[in-house]
Amino acid sequence: MEAIKNFIIQFLQAEVIATEASVKPDLEDYNNKLEMMNSFCVSELHNKFGMIPLTDLESDEFYERYKNKKSRNPRLIYKISQYEDENYGDVYIAYISGKNPNEMFFLYGECVFITTINRELKIVKNYTFGDDMLLKKKFETPQGLPDISFETLKKPVAIERYQKPEDDDDAMEHYEMDI
Repeated sequence: MEAIKNFIIQFLQAEVIATEASVKPDLEDYNNKLEMMNSFCVSELHNKFGMIPLTDLESDEFYERYKNKKSRNPRLIYKISQYEDENYGDVYIAYISGKNPNEMFFLYGECVFITTINRELKIVKNYTFGDDMLLKKKFETPQGLPDISFETLKKPVAIERYQKPEDDDDAMEHYEMDI
């Protein structure tokens, strides 16, 4: 599980680096850093984490606005669950915060599914934690490979919990469940 946690930490750091490059007037640098972030994912998830390759610079005012901003924080990892899947073998789900958490509020943001594809760890699916109907938050809006989901995975074989998403009752309910 440590290798999976380190993989996620590296991905989350690559996300921060790409995000920070997106507010600097260097398209080549930003696009290269986005490509590095995308390398952690299957192609179906490229450019699905709120950033896309750019071909034109923003206005000078845009870059001026972000010039002295504080560095962003990587997302927090709340929990990693391991499953055995008949098609993919070991599959891990990492439950993470939203972007740039402030360490004052601990909330779920997304979850990502990780497995080995062609002998490399890859993020193969992601879900957003929310509630379109404003009744009860859950993981919805899946993106990624179509043949893997919460429904295709059975009971987890291992769970590691790192930090509680204690500022959201729905997230806490999920966090405490053995899923």
